[in-house]
Amino acid sequence: MKIALLPGDARQEALGRLLTEAGEEVCPYVPGERADAWLFPLPTGNHPALKALEPGSLCLTALAAGEHPGLRLRDYYDREDVLLRNAAITAEGAIALAMERREQTLLGSRVLILGFGRIARALAPRLRALGAEVTVYARSEAQRALAECLGCRALESLPEKPEGYSILFNTVPAPLLPGAAEGAFNIELASAPGGFRDASGVVIARGLPGKAAPLSAAEALLGPILAIIREEETP
Repeated sequence: MKIALLPGDARQEALGRLLTEAGEEVCPYVPGERADAWLFPLPTGNHPALKALEPGSLCLTALAAGEHPGLRLRDYYDREDVLLRNAAITAEGAIALAMERREQTLLGSRVLILGFGRIARALAPRLRALGAEVTVYARSEAQRALAECLGCRALESLPEKPEGYSILFNTVPAPLLPGAAEGAFNIELASAPGGFRDASGVVIARGLPGKAAPLSAAEALLGPILAIIREEETP
C-alpha cells in the first residue's frame, strides 16, 4: 500500500521509517498526488488536507475534528492500549522536563497532580519512586481511593491558590485554577483549554510523546496503523 505521510512532529517522521521497515511504500504528502492511504499526524484536528482529498480516500487519523463526509476516516489512536502507552511516555517526558528545568531533585519535593486519569496514574507512581511526596486532587471518590492505594495523599477539594508545593502537574482539560501556583514549577499536560485561566508562568507541555520520545511514541502507534492497513487490504 502506498501511504502519503503528512508533515508532523518527530513522531510522524519516525512512523514513516517504521512503516517503511514494515514493508509499506511511504512517500511525502504532495497535494494532488494519488496514494492508497493518507497518514495524518496526531492530533489531526481539522487538518486542511481533509478538505482537499477526493471522496473515498482512506485517511488514517487521530483525534480528527469536523465533518468530512465521503472520506474513510480510520482512527489509529482510539484504543485503550495506545492511550495507556501514550500516557506512560507523557509521564516520563513530564518528569524529564521537571528535572531539566528545576535546580532541585524530585527527592523530597512536594508535588500536586490535578486529575487522576491515565497520565496522572502513570505519573504518580514514577514520582513516588523518585522520592517525591505526591498529592492528588480528584473529584471522583474512586480516583481518590486509587491514589491513596498508590501511596499518595488525596484532596477532595482544591484551594483556589494551592500553597507549599514544589511542582504542580495539571492533567485536567478544564480551568481549575486562576493562574500558576505561587512558588511551584507549574506544568500543563492537558489539552486546551487546560487547567489555568491565566497560563502566565506555566510551562505548556502538550504533545510530549512526540518531543520527548518520538521513536517510542511511534512504536506505540505502529501496531494499530498496520492493523488498519491490513484490514483495508483484505478483500
